[in-house]
This record gives sequence, C-alpha cells and structure tokens, in this order.
Amino acid sequence: MTLMTIIEELKMKSCQFSVELRDADQIIATLRDQRSDEYLNASTRLCYTEKWLQARAESLELEYSIKREPLPRTDHEQRVHDELLKAYSLQIAEREKSLEYWHSRYAVDTASINRRLKEKADQFRCVSARRAELQKLYDLHEGEMRAWLTFKKERAARLLREKRLRDSATRIQAWWRGVMVRRALGAFRHLRNAKKLPTKGKKK
Repeated sequence: MTLMTIIEELKMKSCQFSVELRDADQIIATLRDQRSDEYLNASTRLCYTEKWLQARAESLELEYSIKREPLPRTDHEQRVHDELLKAYSLQIAEREKSLEYWHSRYAVDTASINRRLKEKADQFRCVSARRAELQKLYDLHEGEMRAWLTFKKERAARLLREKRLRDSATRIQAWWRGVMVRRALGAFRHLRNAKKLPTKGKKK
C-alpha cells in the first residue's frame, strides 16, 4: 500500500467516524429531548394531582365542617377537567409539532452541511491533484529552464567576447593601415615616389 492510499483510507475513515459521531449526537439530543418532555409531563401530572387532591381535601373539609350550599354539579367539574385536558392537549400538540419541525430542520441542515463538506473535499482533492500535476510539470521543465538560462548567459558572454575581438581587430587594422599609408608600405608603395605638393608660403 502506498502513502496516498493510506491517506485516502484515513480520510474515508475520518469522514465515516464524523458521520457516526453526528448520528450519535443526534440520538443523544433526541434522548435528552424525550427525557425533558417526560420530566415536564410527569411534573405537570404531579402538579395537577397535587392541586386536585388539595382541592378535594379542602372541599371535603368544608363539606364536613361547615354546612354550606351544595357543591357545584359534577358536570361543571367535568367541564373544567375537559378544558384543562384540551389545554394540555394543545400544548402537547404544539410541542410535538415543534419537535418534528426541529427534527426535520436538523436533518436538512445536517444533509446540507455534509453535502457542502463533500463538495469542499472534492474541490480540495482536485486542487491538490492539479498542484501535484503542476509540480511534476515544473520539475520536468526545471532542467530545460536552467539549461536555457545557462545558454543565454553563455551566448551573452560569447557575443560580448566576439564584440571585443572585432573591436580589437578593427583597431589593429586601422592602426596598421595608417602605418602603411604613412610609411608607403605594401600596396601604398607608390606613394613613396609621388611628389609632394608645394605649400603656400605665409603672406608678409
């Protein structure tokens, strides 16, 4: 197995572990919500039972201690209980709707985040692959670029050396031609027998 294969496997396992961790967090959050709901329901039932027992005890005390008007009809008490049950049912329905909404919202957000993470991971892999290709191309052409720079330097040095040689040869040729003309040597030997033109004298 190559290093890249091991890295890819580690990345895949890391992604899998992150997904499992998010699922576990979701399950924990669900259990916590259920526990809090059960606690609220139990607290509500206990409070309702305590208030009902207290009210019942008070009513029994009043019934046996003081003779008063007859108690309200049972249908009135039943109506109160029905209203309370309706109110509790509405609250429970609202809580259930809210719970379903947040469950769906959490699922949608989690899926969106996973999708964006996957896109970013794909982009990162593409960029890494592109960078590796460019690095290979650069390494491949690095020798050619270095050879081209060396060739440019050598060509510039050679041209400068040839220019200096041409300038030196030109100066030497000019000097030698001047010497030959002044001393009538070589091809300019005929100038030795040539008569010099008379020069005009100065006016007095």
